[in-house]
Amino acid sequence: MSNQPRSGPRSDDWSGMTPEDRGLTTPMVDDVFEALADWRRRAVCLHFQTAAETQATVGDLAGVVARQGRDSGLPEADTAVDAVESALIETQLPVLHRLAVLDFDERSGTVRYWGCPTLEKWADHAAAVSRRSGF
Repeated sequence: MSNQPRSGPRSDDWSGMTPEDRGLTTPMVDDVFEALADWRRRAVCLHFQTAAETQATVGDLAGVVARQGRDSGLPEADTAVDAVESALIETQLPVLHRLAVLDFDERSGTVRYWGCPTLEKWADHAAAVSRRSGF
């Protein structure tokens, strides 16, 4: 295993750039499935896919994500807005940021979604499966 600094989409050099700036045309399959591996990350992607805006505050996203979780039958402890907001800040949004799906500015508490058709297609599929079998 190499100790060389990372380059490419997961490097710090790419932070703050749009996918077009980065020259990305299709995401790597592993990245798509990593992005969708958690119900909260799927909920964030699904929210932005259907929302008119591409920016939101973490607090607003936490409310949307918590509501989606409750509507899907997840336990109340997992879908409390405070718990969801903490999970978004500490884990979920940084993962989506690292994968170049969105930009997460922790200082201002804002998120800007870039869109990713491949990810959105799989998020739709995951949502359809979830409706049939629960998250």
